[in-house]
Amino acid sequence: MAFLNDPVFGYLKRALDISVLRQDVIASNIANADTPHYRAKHIPFKDVLELENRELKLKKSDPRHIENNESFGYLIKSDKSDYLIKNDLNNVKLDRELMLLAKNTLLINSLTTFERYKFNQYKDLIAASKNL
Repeated sequence: MAFLNDPVFGYLKRALDISVLRQDVIASNIANADTPHYRAKHIPFKDVLELENRELKLKKSDPRHIENNESFGYLIKSDKSDYLIKNDLNNVKLDRELMLLAKNTLLINSLTTFERYKFNQYKDLIAASKNL
C-alpha cells in the first residue's frame, strides 16, 4: 500500500512520541511540586530539532538484542536555574507546568486529528479505486 511509504506518518509518529514523553515529564514535575530539592525537568526544543538531523542506527550483533525502539529519554534535561527556588530548594512553578500541560495536550490532539485526516484520505482513495 502506498500510504505505508508516506513520510508524513513517520514524522507524525516521532512528533507524537516526543509529545507523549513531554506529557510524562510535565506530569512528573506536577507530581513533585512539593518534593524538597526536586528540580523541574524539561525537553529543550533545540534538542528536538537536532534529533531530526541525527539518525539512530544501531547494529544488532546478537539475536537476543532488543530491536531499535528509539528511546527519547536522553532529551529530558533537569532545570538547573536558580530562578524562583522555594525554601525547600524545589523550583517547580505549578502554574507554568499546568500551562505547559494544556499546551502539550492541544498539540497531541492536533497531531492525532491530522493523523486521522491522513488515514481518511487513503481510505477514500481505496474506496474510490474499488468503484473504478
